[in-house]
Amino acid sequence: MQEQEPQQEPKPTPARIVVPVTIGVTAVALLTAYSVALPFAHGVWTNLKGTDAADATPLALVEPADQAASDEDAQSPTKLVAQCNGVDVYAPIETSAITAVLFHQASYAYALPLTTELPKADATAAKAAQQVRVNHDQTDGDWLDADALHLWRSQDSTEMDTAIDVGATAGTTVYAPVTGTVALVKDYQLYDRVPDIEIHIQPDGHPEMDCVAIHITDAQVQAGDHVEGGVTPIASVRDIACSIDGIQLTDYTPADDPGNHTHIQVNNADYPGYREKKLQGAITVQ
Repeated sequence: MQEQEPQQEPKPTPARIVVPVTIGVTAVALLTAYSVALPFAHGVWTNLKGTDAADATPLALVEPADQAASDEDAQSPTKLVAQCNGVDVYAPIETSAITAVLFHQASYAYALPLTTELPKADATAAKAAQQVRVNHDQTDGDWLDADALHLWRSQDSTEMDTAIDVGATAGTTVYAPVTGTVALVKDYQLYDRVPDIEIHIQPDGHPEMDCVAIHITDAQVQAGDHVEGGVTPIASVRDIACSIDGIQLTDYTPADDPGNHTHIQVNNADYPGYREKKLQGAITVQ
């Protein structure tokens, strides 16, 4: 019998690995999610340039709204300049920008007397030097580190220390002098000829008081706004020196300083006729 040649076994075909479509798509999605999530783990991107990774430019991190609010709440107020029946009166100007502090008589009898812990300035020496002491570098302490002038006004017959003039350059930011609610923002004519603004603030817990700021412009608040004393910007110092002569502070500031200032006083809102005349149009603070 003729021997037959042995038949060779066919070579096995290499096995192909088949990945189900669903698994492949899932893997790509996971990989994409990881690549996107990684930069966000280190901060929030507010904008991306281009489509390539090399073109991606992370901008500043977005500060959470609650963090920004807490930072505002933590802002240090300006220093105290006076008190009125237990209500703190803050400097309406930042310490570094104050040119002088002057207590004087208010023009009307409804103004309440103010007390202060500021040392009394020597008016004669201050006038000769054309300067009143203010520590512009002060950082600590509750009360302003400055001397205060106490001057009479021959045209007024009210009590001494019923008004404060806090000097500053025109355009300087004015802050709320007390903590409370804005009851009225009102345009009026100073001396019946100079445009000016009154901002009336009812101190928290004291409906019988009305704190008024004048000689200001560009009001930044409106009736109903709650303001923090020494913290909330309410307006800017008006350049009244360009319109009137005889500003009392002019004698106690340098020659190039015309004595611009903001005027603060706390009035008795229960004084007969006061609400009808001075608070006409004001809101009722709840």
